[in-house]
Amino acid sequence: MTLITLAKKENRNSLPFLLTLSFILFGLCLSEGYAQKAFLLDEFVKEAGEKNTDYLKTLVFDHVPSIIIKDSNIKIVGEGFPQKVSVDFRSIAALESENDIFRTVKLLQINLGSTSEKSALRINLEDLKSFSNIAYIFINSEIPMTQAEAEMMVTGFEEGDIILLYQVNSNF
Repeated sequence: MTLITLAKKENRNSLPFLLTLSFILFGLCLSEGYAQKAFLLDEFVKEAGEKNTDYLKTLVFDHVPSIIIKDSNIKIVGEGFPQKVSVDFRSIAALESENDIFRTVKLLQINLGSTSEKSALRINLEDLKSFSNIAYIFINSEIPMTQAEAEMMVTGFEEGDIILLYQVNSNF
């Protein structure tokens, strides 16, 4: 049984073209599904070094000017330009609105509390147009999460544009 028949000479010239086109399409499909590498917060701090992550630790652990979005209510905390946004899963849609208060934000913290929230979270950075200075996306989960799961949650940016971090805060 012959899979490819080349009865005419014209068809022989199209075979390399079709093979090349197939490889290009396959490569594009792979690149579309590529996700940013996610890092456990503690491991990232350890790898990058304490001095190189001082600013990140300040954003995550200290009281910096922040925007807290919970149950779709927006509250600004602290003096000065907001550096951090902390949002619960139910309020994710508020991030997509064009709002100047997000333009100075460096860290977006997404708080997850259930398995259904973890399964449903999908953020495309292209939808966050107001976040023009974002450097970190931090997924803070109360339920077990793997690196692969965290990587699937955020898309729409290239490796190195933003650092994707996650942390699990549970007693399991």
